[in-house]
Amino acid sequence: MSLFVKDKNFYKSVLAIAIPIAVQNMISSAVGMLDTIMLGQLGEVAMSASSLANQIGFIFMMINYGLTGGAGVLTSQYWGRRDAASIRKVMSLTLRISMGFAAIFAVGAAFFPGLLMRIYTNDEAIIAEGIRYLHYCGPIYLANSFAITAVSILRTVGEVKIALYSTIASLSVNVVFNYLLIFGKFGFPQMGVAGAALATLIARLVELVIVGVYLFKMDKKIGFRFKDFFTKVGMDITRRFVKYGAPVLCNEFFWSIGNSMAAVVLGRLGAEVVAANSICDIVFQMTSFFIWGGSNAASVLTGNTIGAGEKEKAKAQAKTFIAISFGLGLVSAAIILVLRGFMVDFYNVSETTKEIAYEIMNLMLFVTIFQAMGNINMFGTLRGGGDSRFVLLCDVGAMWGLSVPLGFLSGLVFHWPIWAVYLCLRASEIFTCIAGLVRLMGDKWVVDVTREKKEIQPE
Repeated sequence: MSLFVKDKNFYKSVLAIAIPIAVQNMISSAVGMLDTIMLGQLGEVAMSASSLANQIGFIFMMINYGLTGGAGVLTSQYWGRRDAASIRKVMSLTLRISMGFAAIFAVGAAFFPGLLMRIYTNDEAIIAEGIRYLHYCGPIYLANSFAITAVSILRTVGEVKIALYSTIASLSVNVVFNYLLIFGKFGFPQMGVAGAALATLIARLVELVIVGVYLFKMDKKIGFRFKDFFTKVGMDITRRFVKYGAPVLCNEFFWSIGNSMAAVVLGRLGAEVVAANSICDIVFQMTSFFIWGGSNAASVLTGNTIGAGEKEKAKAQAKTFIAISFGLGLVSAAIILVLRGFMVDFYNVSETTKEIAYEIMNLMLFVTIFQAMGNINMFGTLRGGGDSRFVLLCDVGAMWGLSVPLGFLSGLVFHWPIWAVYLCLRASEIFTCIAGLVRLMGDKWVVDVTREKKEIQPE
């Protein structure tokens, strides 16, 4: 069988999904950098308060991405069958759960902001500024829960542009109001850190309106309406959601905690290491747009194909995605090689920090190829194929069985060179890449979650 699918429509579909997602992520990263620059004008306390307060939002976002990722396993395959009624039920269930989590986080931000900030720091100045930030975050979580769920499920039926358009609009609003409210320009009050939070809230409300209008008034594929939020989901949909969605949720949750352990290790190796790693993270974000776009394309197209009952076609496409992932890995490595000098010299840091940054980036050139192949083939093809439990066991197992213990031992016990510590912390990327490729060579990953056991009864 040929490595590349001989179907122009397949490649058009890949680009139609991947490019808007890549551009969306690129814009988000660029605006995030601008936010940091603006808050940096207020000093380290303001930057630290915003960063730590946003850790609460990061946890919620990972929960939400886990929920929508699990829902996408089902909805992409239901769309392969053109079963819009079941998609509406999955969306309804996902929205209820997501908004329930958002309400819990909103209550915490509104009534216990000091307690939440003290989880991350004992600096009273940072805590005070963080409390001001968190007071605006409750509505942000609620708006995000709806918008992220809606655009994620719309993406599984091929509607990807609305996410791009809503992101461009909301982030443009965010940048403008950040400038106006942080610094008090053009008659607006000078609110500092609180202004950054309020600007984010305004931007998220704009995004909510755009996505809501599109979903309820313009979308013709799913046909979701407000009344569908209260519809009876049924035990069959719920059972399948738990079976195939829970592993994705657990995957994202435990991965995020494991990933934070890397920050714990690096944070104990000195300020220079932390600063160098931060620079490298920015460089990686600037190279990962196409990787995540490819991952989403692999997930959606694999699910659609299997849902349509074309399992052999899905296997052929999987081999093509292996080649695509390898190519994108090489492209990412090349971009890192080109950008590393400019990005390192851009920051006003010590020569020691710059040397560490170069040391880490030399490893990134190697690791990013494995990371690209692991993300696209594991979180794209295998997860879209319904093999979410294998992805959970492999990804979380590698994180906690390899990266976390090796990172702690190499960095805090044996005090190895930084490049060796970084390699240990990224050992899971190499393992999951290889494990994913081995899994794709077999047939067990092809699971039609919409036809498993018994069919959904028609409404």
